[in-house]
Amino acid sequence: MEKSLNNKELRTEFKAKRNAISSQLRKDLSLAITENFLALLESDFKGANIFLCFYPYGSEVDLLGLYERLLDIDKDLYFPVSNINTHELTFYKINDLKDDFHEGAYGIMEPNTNLEQFNGDYSSTVVITPGLIFDERCNRIGYGAGYYDRFFASHPDTFKVGVGFEEQIINKLNIGAYDVPLDYVVTNNRLIKRSRQ
Repeated sequence: MEKSLNNKELRTEFKAKRNAISSQLRKDLSLAITENFLALLESDFKGANIFLCFYPYGSEVDLLGLYERLLDIDKDLYFPVSNINTHELTFYKINDLKDDFHEGAYGIMEPNTNLEQFNGDYSSTVVITPGLIFDERCNRIGYGAGYYDRFFASHPDTFKVGVGFEEQIINKLNIGAYDVPLDYVVTNNRLIKRSRQ
């Protein structure tokens, strides 16, 4: 059944599925994802200091608690500003999860652009990546505008970590030539690691 649906239909189905998760359950599942992400950080990214993050919107995984914990251990967090004309992301460093944001494109909270822009070394950078659907091979389908695929194509040496609820995982996605696979997907139940074979 999964293969018979095109990406547009899959997006509609999985957005509805994610929207159906109650706010309390979403909070509990987001906390489990936070703990699993921190376990991944401890095992695979101990030396990582720079994290490119996303601000939760709608029924997405709420990682604000994770971001607070990363700030508490002196990690550098950068959040994206979306250019709706070029579909490119520019990241800015935040120090405060309340004061450093305003409502930006698509109604999503974005960092103030008077903050420090990221121009560092992408090779040691962890990109915490949203998505609507993920598969067992760490492929993802986002919202259709290609922001993250463009970013990953320009910066292939980043560590790409998707986060989603277990309900957002399917066995196999039909991906296009421009779709960039992730290195890991963290859910409330487990860690999926992409095979290099």
